[in-house]
Amino acid sequence: MPVLIRIAFRNLLEHKAKSLIIGVLLALGVVILIVGNAFMDTAALGVKDTFIGNYTGDVFVAAKAKTPVSLFGAQSFGGAETTQTLPYYDKVMEKLRSEPGVTGVTNQVTGFAMASIEGAPEDLAASVATNPDGTPGFVLFFGIDPATYYKEFTNAHPIQGRLLQPGEEGIVVSKATVDRLKKSLGTEPKVGDEILLTGIGKSGFKIRKVPLVGVVEYKNESEATDFISYTDVNTARILMGLTLGNDEDTPVSDEQKSLLAASGDDLFGGETVVTQGLSSKPASAPKAAASAPRKAAVVDTGAWYFAMARLKNPAAAPAVIASLNLWFTKEGIEAQAADWKAAAGPFAASIDVIRIVFNIAIIIVAIVAVIIMTNTLVISVIERTGEIGTMRALGAPKGFVRKMFLVETLTIALVFGIIGTALAFGAIGIINVAHIKATNSFLKILFAGNVLHPSINAFSALWSLVLVSIVAIVAHLYPVSLALKVQPVRAMQVE
Repeated sequence: MPVLIRIAFRNLLEHKAKSLIIGVLLALGVVILIVGNAFMDTAALGVKDTFIGNYTGDVFVAAKAKTPVSLFGAQSFGGAETTQTLPYYDKVMEKLRSEPGVTGVTNQVTGFAMASIEGAPEDLAASVATNPDGTPGFVLFFGIDPATYYKEFTNAHPIQGRLLQPGEEGIVVSKATVDRLKKSLGTEPKVGDEILLTGIGKSGFKIRKVPLVGVVEYKNESEATDFISYTDVNTARILMGLTLGNDEDTPVSDEQKSLLAASGDDLFGGETVVTQGLSSKPASAPKAAASAPRKAAVVDTGAWYFAMARLKNPAAAPAVIASLNLWFTKEGIEAQAADWKAAAGPFAASIDVIRIVFNIAIIIVAIVAVIIMTNTLVISVIERTGEIGTMRALGAPKGFVRKMFLVETLTIALVFGIIGTALAFGAIGIINVAHIKATNSFLKILFAGNVLHPSINAFSALWSLVLVSIVAIVAHLYPVSLALKVQPVRAMQVE
């Protein structure tokens, strides 16, 4: 082996140009792999931590459905399947809390609504008709129990007012929602203002009037957080039609009824709304903040869409999910447990799509690299025909020639692989120092936050070196086969 290594280094130094071409390709491949995987790992880990820690928990339980049910956008328009309430709620919750390793459980009702300031429903209609995106006051609301929810999820931080208190009726919105309402209605909602929520539930349109309790920003922002609002669960139940004996709605005027007569496409699709007798007068002046929490009306207390559980050991989530689903089947309960990816829906799927596209790109680059390297090695073999023939004539077996080329190839892969790794670490360091900010929702997902801070996984770096070595070995197979076909007598005749 020492002889082969000396011969390999001698040959590489004698063919500097070709060795450099192959080495640069391998180093570039290592840089792409390490930096690309750092992006993917950072994004995947960031999204996972964000959703588990702030929205979905480690275990997500919902009613069984034909189509995937997500914590976000759970309700759909146009007659498609809608989210069902969690069956046998008390029994399911008792089982969930009894699972080993469960440290906390909370619940949620999710829905969509249009938000406006009290006294300006006509402004909402006018803004829907004129706003290009058709969503000036669109909110994705989470109906929660503050007593349990804020123990498990701490992503939202008040910048005005406060978070909801147990038993309080109201709404907490994001700063982005306040900005959209200000732009479309011409006035900024203030803490204490009465907010009109127009929701689409199982029994059609519902309007509720609730006080604005607080405005929040998020520790980990994403496209979803711009639209998320938090309401008391009873308000969410009324908006979604999840009431039994108490179907108390906010009284609506004839002008407001004309807004409710508009179709879902008019409200949420950005098309023109035709109304009668509506004006665009400014909204009423903001009211002072409420001095005491408003008590919420009690409705169907067993109506929940989802249950989310946190675990002491997140790695135990698959076992807990399997145990719950087995129990649901045994008890005949139409419910299903899933992990954070199922709960996050399209937000988690976007990362998988990005990773698939990245892997496809890597495969294409690898194929191109193999072709270029193979051609370079073939030329090298042709130039070394006399050398190979002489070695064979002196008694060198085919195995020796095969090992010689293999050692040369692996030497190039190792040397330039290390160089590529160093360059990748340097590139990641520069990116972190540059403090690159996300400028759109797609980049927020890819960056797993507002600022890009990728980190290199040691296993990923090692795997990148192994992968480029495999590519180099595959590339040298054909040239070696040519070398072994060289007849010693004919090869020695070549000048």
